[in-house]
Amino acid sequence: MADLKDSIISWYIRMIVLPRRELIGNPGFICEKMGEGDAYLREIAFPSSVGIQLEKKLRPVDLYRIGKKFGWSYAKNSDIFTINKASEQEFRNAAHLLIKYMESISFAQEMNEKMDYRGRIFELKMKDTLICSKSGGGYLMETGGIAGIWAYAVQDPSVEGVQPRCQGRGDDECEVIVAPRKTLIQKGYAPMQCERMVNLDVDVRYRELNKIRPTRWAACSLRSLIDSKFFEYKHGLITYNTERFFLCEASFMYFLENELKNVSDGLELLWDISFDFGKALAKKAGRQEPCKFIMDVFPALGFGDILAVANDAGYELSVANFPWTELADSTDFVMFRGMLSGVISGLTNERIELRTINKAVSAGYLALHIS
Repeated sequence: MADLKDSIISWYIRMIVLPRRELIGNPGFICEKMGEGDAYLREIAFPSSVGIQLEKKLRPVDLYRIGKKFGWSYAKNSDIFTINKASEQEFRNAAHLLIKYMESISFAQEMNEKMDYRGRIFELKMKDTLICSKSGGGYLMETGGIAGIWAYAVQDPSVEGVQPRCQGRGDDECEVIVAPRKTLIQKGYAPMQCERMVNLDVDVRYRELNKIRPTRWAACSLRSLIDSKFFEYKHGLITYNTERFFLCEASFMYFLENELKNVSDGLELLWDISFDFGKALAKKAGRQEPCKFIMDVFPALGFGDILAVANDAGYELSVANFPWTELADSTDFVMFRGMLSGVISGLTNERIELRTINKAVSAGYLALHIS
């Protein structure tokens, strides 16, 4: 009976909730709608291969810190149920729906939870997860991200996460346990620690700078590329020729870059991994004109309205309506520029690096000029 109930819930989320909540029909924009009003969060389609390579090359503690801060911020701004504002049954129902929703946006193919409400313990078993099923780590999204979400849900920054089992380490499934740190220690685990959270605000300025607007250059949305079979969407997985994408609230790329500034060679590593992703994406695409490919694909991934041109000096890109957060002033968009550089390099068979960036908030949105 439980399996039938979950099947019905999964169908309801994929067929009813997801089309209403995930706004993927506007070129340049992917948005997660919040509640019944007109508020929404900007999202990007994050490639799993970038996360896998980050897990293989960064220290677990750095990955975990990024993931937990992102998870906390996402939970806060998506206005999830918190334990002090809901009955026990409402809280349990909300947690279950969130897990099934995460399945529907490509986080994992199969997710099942167990909750100890009084002990503030949440156990999650998953298969074919976004990153750790291939990396064997899971510190970034699976452990760190889930720890951050649960910490906010129970209003306790001391909540941490551990992953005793992982498909990427040879187990038959991945298991994540999140609970107050002292509880995990009592159970014999040695959790990492990150209690200093960051609260990004979704306020009037955020809503204005991320407002969905008509595009001047971009013509393709994620929906149109799914409908045309460029991207495949099946059973919660978004793929392009074996590359898997996860719909991820856009502050993740800001947390990633701002935290890696404090890691030795962290930003260069992020550049290299992003460049390699772009180059591999170009190889999957085959023979393409670089500017057209970028203008078709990257707006559909949620990165705004993009004009790409080639001239005697190389390549120049103007981006309007890039996803904005209050961390924009301290961010140089290394991941984004690295991806674009890799795509152009892969399609031209020349080493092209877009190392120059100018940014400004004008005309009501975040604009970038990259060359």
